[in-house]
Amino acid sequence: MTDRLSDEFFEALGKPKLESPFDLLDAYRFDLCYRQVGTGSLLDVGAYLGDFLKQAQRDNRSYYGTEINQTRVDMVNSILESDNVRLDFRNGDLNQFETDSVDNVVCMETLEHIIDDRHGLSELCRVAKNRVIVTVPYQEKFQPVLCMHCNQFTPHFGHQHSYHKGAFDAIVPEGWKVVIEHSFAKRITRIARQLFGGVKATIPILRFLDKILPGSGRWVLVVLEPVK
Repeated sequence: MTDRLSDEFFEALGKPKLESPFDLLDAYRFDLCYRQVGTGSLLDVGAYLGDFLKQAQRDNRSYYGTEINQTRVDMVNSILESDNVRLDFRNGDLNQFETDSVDNVVCMETLEHIIDDRHGLSELCRVAKNRVIVTVPYQEKFQPVLCMHCNQFTPHFGHQHSYHKGAFDAIVPEGWKVVIEHSFAKRITRIARQLFGGVKATIPILRFLDKILPGSGRWVLVVLEPVK
């Protein structure tokens, strides 16, 4: 199997599905990741509808984003009223960013789509000066589905990898290390969010439940920093 997807594939993805907005659990994920961001500029790889970058705007932080086709780039730039989001990170390549050009790089729910995730992670670290923050599904169990067009099995939802505790140790590039790794959005936390509806003021409660309750979460947060 090739380790790269065609440009036609990314174009065929079209625009995000606006009928499926983020919910309280996603807001909790954004909040958790933003708390890991250090001072300085921020790059959100896979900006989607710009919800995470809106926090950077409110903080008057220098920010950038990427999306994988021009339709998505134009949409998120329109939402943010900016031109800071660029067409990039197809197959894990960050072609429009120089080495050590951004202080913090965030990549949420994106790396698992990259066939060569080792290369994708190395690109995130190459661009980052100080910190890389990643979330991916945790211990995801997925089955390949048979494509009716090519008669080949393909990963459901385009997820190429399942991550477990310590999985990032095998793909961290030289000169970087994992400083934080923990799963979040545990089962009871997910149940609690349904009771809270969309009230963002309850995010600290979700954070507290995740901290004190046993078990594994829906996602894993991984934070990397350069080796000093």
